[in-house]
Amino acid sequence: MFDKAKGRSGRALKEAAGLVAVWVVHRVLQLGWRQVTGKEPPMAPDDRESSLGMSMAWTALLGAFAVTARMIAIRYVSILLPRAQRQDLPESAAEGPQDLPI
Repeated sequence: MFDKAKGRSGRALKEAAGLVAVWVVHRVLQLGWRQVTGKEPPMAPDDRESSLGMSMAWTALLGAFAVTARMIAIRYVSILLPRAQRQDLPESAAEGPQDLPI
């Protein structure tokens, strides 16, 4: 039962890190878009104020960067979680098996 709770909390932490990464990327891309184009990025698919090309460019940029940032954040947290769990183990168990040939 305790292992399941650790798994859930790890998954929740990974997803939270991914969510924060996507939010940060969205804000940074909005600022960059405003500086490059001088306009607000398209926010809705039925936005008639922006052209189809601008909407497609915004969607491609946001999608690519958001998915990449989420993946990097989740992988980084996945790397950090086992290190924190190893610190809780006794010293001999944290080092791994000693009698295996290399």
